[in-house]
Amino acid sequence: MMQVHPSSYYKMKRRIRDMLLKKVEPSSKLQTIDAMQRLGISYHFEDEISNILYSVSNESTKDQYTYDNIAFTALKFRLLRENGFPTILGPLGYHNYEKFITKTPSLEDTNTLLLLYEASYLAFGDEEKLDVARTFSAKALKQLMPYMLPHLREGVAHSLELPLHWRASRLETRWFIDYYARDRNMCPLLLQFAEIDFNQVQYEHQKDLAVVTRWWKKIGLGEKLPFARDRLMECFHYANGIVWDPKLGTCRQMLAKVSNLIVYLDDVYDVYGTIEELVLFTNAIARWDAIPNETLPEYMKALYSIIYDTSNEVAEHALKKHGCSMHYLLQKSVNY
Repeated sequence: MMQVHPSSYYKMKRRIRDMLLKKVEPSSKLQTIDAMQRLGISYHFEDEISNILYSVSNESTKDQYTYDNIAFTALKFRLLRENGFPTILGPLGYHNYEKFITKTPSLEDTNTLLLLYEASYLAFGDEEKLDVARTFSAKALKQLMPYMLPHLREGVAHSLELPLHWRASRLETRWFIDYYARDRNMCPLLLQFAEIDFNQVQYEHQKDLAVVTRWWKKIGLGEKLPFARDRLMECFHYANGIVWDPKLGTCRQMLAKVSNLIVYLDDVYDVYGTIEELVLFTNAIARWDAIPNETLPEYMKALYSIIYDTSNEVAEHALKKHGCSMHYLLQKSVNY
């Protein structure tokens, strides 16, 4: 893990915050926010970014720059929508846009095409104009790829393989840090902070994985149900993809545990259990007693006990942390 003195780390945070707030041009603000999100550091500046996006969302669409600049409009649309701000297609349907999607694309259009392509994946069902934009931009980018410089071609290929909106955030951050480091327009301060922060977040994830692994070894369910799939690491990555924030370690651990138990439960029902055994097991879960009355086989007793204890662990944590009882909801979810 990259070591950095806390004072230096927080100095960099202050410098990034000052840099972000001092930017005047809306396009420069949005480009910086986009880079920060893809570098995985935007969570440090949620209030500042929210205020900027709120301000941008309320700017008049009659502004000529906003009205005619397709790249700016596409980036603005994507950032507002993926951050939960209400936004509509607006100026994408006017002036330069109609000309843009009917002309023969050139290399100078690559950035605009890429931004339009990524924005199109946040379309709602009734926004057919973005479906047209996606088809056009994807086709144009594929045609231009052989003539692009290697670095740009790598970025375009990455987006065409899977759009940003569909990617797992931390895996995308890892890729983008390397890609951004080779960008001639990169900001050294953002890059340095992102590299340090990525290692610190990864360290927190490693600690969570160690906790989950110790729990798994302690309960010994793998030895008691040798027929079931061992997917602990896969389940942890699944949890990590949903909840990666370093401050939410307990949630990440709980989700990984529950996911892994679901895999075992699935194998019991689909692979190993007999009809008679599964009827007894289902009835036991429906009553949700600490010790089931049914005469269950040993492997089912072990699974039931661990599911019961883990569900109560999750419910007690929610009650302590958030003041809400989840016992009934967890029982209901297991029963279904």
